[in-house]
Amino acid sequence: MKRYLLLLTLFGLLLSCSSSQPPISHLQQDIPAQPPDANGSLDSQLGILTQQIVSSLSQEKKSRIAVIEFSNLQGQITELGRYLAEELITRLYRTRQFDVIERQMLNKVLAEHQLGMSGIIDASSAKELGKILGVDAIATGTVTDLADRIKIHARLISTETGSVFSVASVAVDKDETVRKLLGEPLPDANHDLAEPKEAPAALNASIQLIEKDGVRLEVSGCELQNRTLTIHLTITNLREDNRDFMIQYGNPPTKIYDNLGNEYWMASAEMANTQVTFHQRGSGYQSINKKLVPGVAVATALIFENISAQTSQISLLEMNCGRKLGMLEFRNIPVNQ
Repeated sequence: MKRYLLLLTLFGLLLSCSSSQPPISHLQQDIPAQPPDANGSLDSQLGILTQQIVSSLSQEKKSRIAVIEFSNLQGQITELGRYLAEELITRLYRTRQFDVIERQMLNKVLAEHQLGMSGIIDASSAKELGKILGVDAIATGTVTDLADRIKIHARLISTETGSVFSVASVAVDKDETVRKLLGEPLPDANHDLAEPKEAPAALNASIQLIEKDGVRLEVSGCELQNRTLTIHLTITNLREDNRDFMIQYGNPPTKIYDNLGNEYWMASAEMANTQVTFHQRGSGYQSINKKLVPGVAVATALIFENISAQTSQISLLEMNCGRKLGMLEFRNIPVNQ
């Protein structure tokens, strides 16, 4: 009898030990959590989001991507949703790992084929867009307002299957910049809530667009650091064939006039991975040249040296694009310092 009781006791102990172990699931896949970041600013968190997207695209061997404007949970596109798409396009392109479809070109194709897309798209639309533009993946997502912060959810969709193959998300502090992009009044704002909300002046003023002879040139920003001024542009070939593009240094020169009346000639320029430094006021033909592939936005920078620290605006940019396009002008470009 004692032996029987001893066996029952041992059996009970074994049963209790086995039940304390967590069940093993063969279907669950652990997804690495977002690394903690004390800086919850929009710029910082977009950097983290871009890293997550780049990692997923590289693992899936996706090289040609379209970025669609992000929407809120009601499917509406806000200034923030457009800004997120623009930033991701720029950041993904600067990695030099992907061909990124320019946003204006994408919107044109969507309109022509009546594929009104927002942050939420279906599988058939994703597949059709893949066939039209020849892209491997679509990046899109939603923005959720959580009172004191926002949550950005990004999704990567395969154009072959129409299904989501990766997701990423970040939380962003709702600071003054984010509130402006959301169209919210600032905490200290003293105006009627019924008045229409204005988009941030920096975005409205800095994004300037010229389309000529099948080329789109868009100024996306201008910054002054240590007396070096850089004007950022994207240049896109809207035609179906490759074409050569140039920016000339002289005859007549590519130059700027600031709000103080100062005149500066271009010192150097960058187009994608091509960089050229010009001989100041030198003789001879000088230019930067690049082959433009249809639909690919080429990140471009025009650099000017020894700029006055008091410069707050570029009143006029004269950009010599050779005989075909001639001299193009951009006006009233705000300078960030």
